Amino acid sequence: MREIECVRPDSRASPRQSRARSVNIKAWEAKDAIPKGGNVMQKKSTIVGLLLIPLLLAAAAHAQIRSATITGTVTDPTGAVVPRAQVIVTEEQTGVEYKTETTDAGLYTVPYLPAGTYRVVVTAPGFSEYRQTGIAVSVAQSVKVDVSLKVGALGQAIEVVAMAAQLQTTSSTVAGAVQSQMIDVLPNINQNPLYYVALQPGVVPSNASLDTTSLSSFGIGMVGRRQYSALSVNGGRPFTNDIQLDGLPVMGGGYNETSVVPNTEGLMEVRVIANNFSAEYGRGQSVLSMSTKSGTNDYHGQATYMLRNEAFNANSFSNKNNGVPRPAFKVHDFGGALGGRILRDRLFFFSSYHTLRHDRGSTSLMTVPTSLERVGNFSKTFIRDEAGQPIPAAIFDPFNVIQVGPDLYRRVAIPGAIIPNPHPAALKAYSYYPDPNRTPDDVFNTNNFQAYTVQTVRRHNLSNRLDYRLTKHSIYLSTGISWAEIKTPRPFGKSPFNGAPGSQSDKNPYVQIGDTIVLSPTTVIDVRYGLSRIHAKLVAGDKTGFTPELYDQFGVPRNLFPLMLVFGAAPDIAPNTAG
Repeated sequence: MREIECVRPDSRASPRQSRARSVNIKAWEAKDAIPKGGNVMQKKSTIVGLLLIPLLLAAAAHAQIRSATITGTVTDPTGAVVPRAQVIVTEEQTGVEYKTETTDAGLYTVPYLPAGTYRVVVTAPGFSEYRQTGIAVSVAQSVKVDVSLKVGALGQAIEVVAMAAQLQTTSSTVAGAVQSQMIDVLPNINQNPLYYVALQPGVVPSNASLDTTSLSSFGIGMVGRRQYSALSVNGGRPFTNDIQLDGLPVMGGGYNETSVVPNTEGLMEVRVIANNFSAEYGRGQSVLSMSTKSGTNDYHGQATYMLRNEAFNANSFSNKNNGVPRPAFKVHDFGGALGGRILRDRLFFFSSYHTLRHDRGSTSLMTVPTSLERVGNFSKTFIRDEAGQPIPAAIFDPFNVIQVGPDLYRRVAIPGAIIPNPHPAALKAYSYYPDPNRTPDDVFNTNNFQAYTVQTVRRHNLSNRLDYRLTKHSIYLSTGISWAEIKTPRPFGKSPFNGAPGSQSDKNPYVQIGDTIVLSPTTVIDVRYGLSRIHAKLVAGDKTGFTPELYDQFGVPRNLFPLMLVFGAAPDIAPNTAG
């Protein structure tokens, strides 16, 4: 999304209500690659409109901006406003300064501040310097810092250390945020950055988003990213929220699911704006906003590691009942982050990397042909009668038909249910089934084969951010990419069997760039542009297909190989039409 926003506070407003006139120019650009027919990818590039909002309404400056704002009124000891006082707002960790001055009404507003902790210094002739530190602000939050100057020499200073948490009195917006301090210490299984908004009142995760063990719980593919985004705010439906990263939308075009899964190590805060938000957020029932960390003048780094192992899991009831041990369940989740300065007070960087390696064992019971059935001997095979009781199976000869009535024919049963001369193609097809490896559950040979497979999940996330602060410009560049793959092996290994796809993968890059330009103490322009891309693939797994060589081995023409349905067994044998 590209956004240009100009905010000019109205000096004619009363001291209690600072007004702004805004011009918003928004252009949307999205590129999605959606799987179609296996490996065929369809690219879509759409420009969704241009919206120009002229000076229709005068709105409060704090209500029209996506970043944080510090605003207030400067007065003297008698309560009279102090015009043209110099105000310097400094980000304490980076040393970046934002300068402005009060209006004739004694008002000052410093918009477009990154989330963080700030210091406010106010000076005016004939008054002591006022300094207040420890002012914490969040995205889309307006903090009111009123200043009362004391008469004194310019060299004297009054300092207020830290600042108590304040109620939001400058806006009716209902919002809440989880700051980096909590993000760094709270456990987050599978590292879903949107889980943090569930800590806010009115936010309820869906049952799917509470899942932490299934393959879709790792945020891979459209299903996984949908599960990460399944959040209801104030009773609304999931997938109707506006999901943003650093003030720009990051949603897929299919189901409004998130297209970007940033590292939790690189998040400054996660914020939910529940209702009463301004028109710029009018896309969804609420806004789920993620903000990335910036570097500071000091170098900071961190490393994390989390282990999950089947030794800590309980075995399932069915496994215990069938004497099956606990399947493998291993998660190695580790990452790190590093941030600091390139040029003091000017150029900063922050990078983070996260990887997740998951091995998941799965045990399933299947029914396969017995050793007798594999050679055409069904004398020990039983089926159910109408009452559900076992009776010997009867095998009929399709080439031996007798007439038993007018227009009524019946195949003749093969004596003893033993096929005298099985066709070589049938024998070859049955050879692809494995031998039974467990005692069946009943006389019908149900569940005589136990399959054990290990699914693998590999997910990687890389995020980088650069911030360049000049006198009138605050430029940032944010890039990242997540790539992941889930591999699902087949119970019988490589074979011509049909079945579910064997792997799915995601590769989702994004890039954002923005510039906040301070033209004057009363005029600010904010320009942002972002691009994200979803590249998802669904690929068939370990399946050799019926190659011409295999057809020769079966001894049948390639276009005449039959579909063989084995009821009660899995999987069926069929030609690989895709191969």
